[in-house]
Amino acid sequence: MPADFRAFVDRYGMVSISDELHVHAPSTAPTPKRGKPLGFEGFLYYTTEPYGYTAMLAQAYENGDHEECPYPLFPAEGGLLKWGNNYNSDHFFWLMRGPDPDRWPVAAKFDSMLEWDLFEGGFLEFLLAAVTQRYPYHGDVVPGGVRHIGDGRAYRARGDWSQQNW
Repeated sequence: MPADFRAFVDRYGMVSISDELHVHAPSTAPTPKRGKPLGFEGFLYYTTEPYGYTAMLAQAYENGDHEECPYPLFPAEGGLLKWGNNYNSDHFFWLMRGPDPDRWPVAAKFDSMLEWDLFEGGFLEFLLAAVTQRYPYHGDVVPGGVRHIGDGRAYRARGDWSQQNW
């Protein structure tokens, strides 16, 4: 996993930014889903769910529908690994190009615009560009912009991060 992502989830865990953009992370918290593994296996299960959105993208890629999905999905070499989504059904991935995870760009699938964008920066650089409105599609990443929630923060913890097993 990219070092900036590991540092982010070590500090914040699984969060929602402005209750819109959800950053997934491995967790030791039990879930209501039976049989869902914890830790990194749980992260992979949730972000590569065999019957969910990522499975649909994988099928589109395999069928040659590269407008719907121009990249293979994890665990394929150079594939996509999902790290987040928002309430607009937009999904955010690393494009696992090359052996150095710190150099993986962010691939964004904007469902509302029916298009992909490749951000040639890392996870944290993408988040910062989105929340500071320097990313061209910032309004799609965090619809309504960054706003503070009840206790003055712009993020809310969404899971337990008491153990890092990676």
